[in-house]
Amino acid sequence: MDLYFLEPEVAGGHGEKTVYGTKKDIEMEGISGKVKFLHYEIEGWLGDDLLEATPAFIISGRVENELRKSKFKDYKVEECLVTTSNEFKELYQNKKIPSFCRFIPLGTIEVIEDNFTKWSGHHFCLSSKGELVVTKEALDFLQKFSMENCDIEILKQL
Repeated sequence: MDLYFLEPEVAGGHGEKTVYGTKKDIEMEGISGKVKFLHYEIEGWLGDDLLEATPAFIISGRVENELRKSKFKDYKVEECLVTTSNEFKELYQNKKIPSFCRFIPLGTIEVIEDNFTKWSGHHFCLSSKGELVVTKEALDFLQKFSMENCDIEILKQL
C-alpha cells in the first residue's frame, strides 16, 4: 500500500500567543503535544485550505465542515488563533482570510526517506517529527480543496 507525505503551504508560523506543551505532554500526546494552543500568524497566504507550522496544521472552515460530514474519524480539530502580521496587512490590504481551525491527525507513522513503517492504520497520521502522512482516500478528500502549494510525495512500505 502507498501512503502520501504532505508538505502543506507554510503561510506563517507560531505567533506570540502560542502555548507550548511540556515533555510530559509530548510523551502522552506525541509530537502534537508540543503545541497546547496554536496562534498561527499569517505572513503571506497563497490561498491553500491546509497550512503548516511544524508540528501543527490548520484547515479552513470549508475543509472542517466537509470533514465533519465525512466518514473520517481519525483526527480532531481545535480552536486556534489566526492573525495576520503587519507585513501581511501592508502587502495585502484587501485580502480576506477565511476561518481556520487546528487539525490534529490521530494516527502515527515513521517516515524514513521515501518509505514508511509502523503505520497505525489511520487515514491521517503524524510522524515523530511532525510530518503529515495520509492514505489515498484522505488525499482524494483533501484535493477537493485548494492545495496548489502542497508538495505531495508517495511513500512505500518498508
